[in-house]
Amino acid sequence: MSEIANRRVYYLAAVAMVAIVLISAIAVIRPPAIQTTGQNPSPKTIQVTGVGTVTAPPDQAVLVLAVQTQADSATQAASDNAATMTKVIEALGGIGIEKDSIETVSYTLSPVYQNPDQTVPSKIVGYTAVNTIQVTLQDFSLVGKAVDATVSAGANVVQGIMFTFSAATLATLQKQALGQAIQDADGQARALASGLGINIVGPISVTPGYNFQPTYQRLSAPSQATPIQPGTLQVTVTVEVTYEFA
Repeated sequence: MSEIANRRVYYLAAVAMVAIVLISAIAVIRPPAIQTTGQNPSPKTIQVTGVGTVTAPPDQAVLVLAVQTQADSATQAASDNAATMTKVIEALGGIGIEKDSIETVSYTLSPVYQNPDQTVPSKIVGYTAVNTIQVTLQDFSLVGKAVDATVSAGANVVQGIMFTFSAATLATLQKQALGQAIQDADGQARALASGLGINIVGPISVTPGYNFQPTYQRLSAPSQATPIQPGTLQVTVTVEVTYEFA
């Protein structure tokens, strides 16, 4: 064999050895592949809706009324309105209602047009001022007196009375109703499990919902002492509970 042929053989052998070394190194460095047999199956679940309702008398009344005045000028309408509203607030104080129980909820001063229904702009013939207040009361014996006193003092718009719960009372009643709703949901789930022959593992999700509607009583200008009957209110809580079973 010639010297050139021998060199070629040595060269090919060297290349082969290098390739073997590289392949071995790659095999050592490469992390082992993780074999999976599939994801964990989803849990078996049932879903129920529990309801809890608590009934209680309201502990708060909100009286909404207004003074509406009209005059040829905006200044006069506003001035007349302020004078009358001052008398209304004084009348409330005269029956024992504190000023911090009285709150202005809206005030408007707007022009009055000669032909308000026409599409063509018409002449301004005056101005109307409306000042609306709300009176929050915990003593229900003052509600009727407040209506009568304010109307006598000049309040000419009585929107009505809303019977409701204070924030603290509502929170307490919602907790009570929530407890009832959870017990209702748990009872339903266990009844279903018993009927189906399965075992409840436990709840995996709970979604509560709250429902409370104050009562609203519209009033007109009284001709005699205004009677007030607050009645009772309901606080309802629903819970959607998903249980896992085995």
